[in-house]
Amino acid sequence: MARYINYMNVTIKHFLNVILAVLVIAVFLQVIFRFVLQQPLAWTEELARYCLVWLTFLGAAFAMSMKAHIGMEVFVKLFALPFQKALYVIATIASLMFFLLMVVQGYDLAIQSMSQLSPVLRIPMGIIYLVIPLSGFILIVNMASQFTKDYKSGGV
Repeated sequence: MARYINYMNVTIKHFLNVILAVLVIAVFLQVIFRFVLQQPLAWTEELARYCLVWLTFLGAAFAMSMKAHIGMEVFVKLFALPFQKALYVIATIASLMFFLLMVVQGYDLAIQSMSQLSPVLRIPMGIIYLVIPLSGFILIVNMASQFTKDYKSGGV
């Protein structure tokens, strides 16, 4: 199972690189067309905005696989080891519940927004909002995987 999770995260990493490249190109084109050619492109701003949204949500999900999210270690280290472990379990459960809420509510939002089109690119807004349940699912998988690793290694 860990191999599939690793494959998923490598795929997400490459997808994030593509999104970042598209974002950079769109912003570069906007700068060139707006300030050099004096003919701004309407679609580049919208594309850059949606790329940034996808980059943020998927980047957060990818960061979970690398344990790159911030924590309150200074606060947690003030307590005894059994209490630290209990805090870790409680924080994991609370996070998983929030991520599950992202999946359920994000899916509802995406489905309800499929008929609404973006102003310039004319793509369904539901496609943009699909990143919410998708990243929620990836966050759940990565956090559960990390918790399992920590539990097996005695870190919990």
